[in-house]
Formats: sequence, structure tokens, C-alpha cells
Amino acid sequence: MSAVALRNPDLTRQKILDVAFEEILLKGYQGLRVDQVLKMTNLTKGAFYHHFASKQALGHAVIDEVLRPWIVEKWVEPLKHFKNPVDDLIEMLTEARQEINMTELHTGCPLNNLTQEMSPLDESFRVRITEIWKLWHGALSDAFDRGQVNGFIRQDVKPNNVARFLIAAMEGIIGQCKCYMNDQAFDEAGECLKDYIKSLSA
Repeated sequence: MSAVALRNPDLTRQKILDVAFEEILLKGYQGLRVDQVLKMTNLTKGAFYHHFASKQALGHAVIDEVLRPWIVEKWVEPLKHFKNPVDDLIEMLTEARQEINMTELHTGCPLNNLTQEMSPLDESFRVRITEIWKLWHGALSDAFDRGQVNGFIRQDVKPNNVARFLIAAMEGIIGQCKCYMNDQAFDEAGECLKDYIKSLSA
């Protein structure tokens, strides 16, 4: 363990979390091995267990301290500043597509990956993951509510339902691309998703 890590326990903790997050993204939580994390971070077991009582505690921390802030920063906070949900959401999705690389497309969404893997197996994981979905869904639903008030969204649109559908569609598109191992399916479905969003305009 480096002298810097010894002097800065917060840095050590974050280093473990970052490596564990990448390992979970590539191999799933069940494929995560503490010994591999220690090898990749050049830390001792003592250093690890100083911060995390178990592998499960590490998984919880990855969700709470890495995954949740990432989703909030990328998909929740921007929604709070939307004026016209149709134009702003299409712009947001276009920028996200431009930023994503092939590796990210093929590893899938970390939130959806953990949802599929761990929700049926561990209630403590399911509860934490559900709270993230709720944050995202609530922010998107609120954006459409504001869009209706400001005259951008049709009055017959149900913001709660539309938000639920759009998130499911986005995650489904990413999941399909992960299986196909190419981005053609992603782009084809993405065009249809944008057409649907446009259809919500007043």
C-alpha cells in the first residue's frame, strides 16, 4: 500500500470502490472477487476490511457511493432544468449517444445489470437499487409535469406513465445492444424513441 493511501483513508476507500465498480460492470457482483480487488489496488486484506466488513458491504457501498451519484449526475439532475422536455430530452439522449463508446455499449448499463442480477437474490440490494430507479423516474415525471404546465406537452399525456415507459425503453435498448454486440440495434431503436418523444409535443 502506498504512503499516500496510508495517509489518506478516504482515498483508499475510493480506490477500492472504483475498482470494484469496474469489476462488477464487467463480471457482475457474483463474479466480483475481493482478492482480485486487492490485487488490482495493491492493498492488503487489513486495508480492505478496515473499510468494508464484507463483500456484501462493498457491494452496498458501490451502489450508494458510486452508482447512485453517477445516475443522479447524468440522468437526474439535468432533468430538473428542462424547459421543453421534448427538445431537451432529445438533446440529452443525442449527447449521451455521442459520448458513449463501444465498450460501454457492450457492457450495458450498470444500474440495469445489477437490477437483473441481484434484485431476485438479495433484498438489501433490491431496496437500494429501487431507490435509484425512483429518483430517475420522479425527476423525469416532474419534467413532463412542468412541460404540460408550460404548454410544451399534450394535456392527455400521463407524465408518470410516460416517464416509466421511457426509462424502460432506454434501458431495454442498451440491454439489447449488449446482447447483439454491435451498435446498429442501439441506433435503430434510438431513432424510434426520439420519434415517440416528439409525438408528446403539444
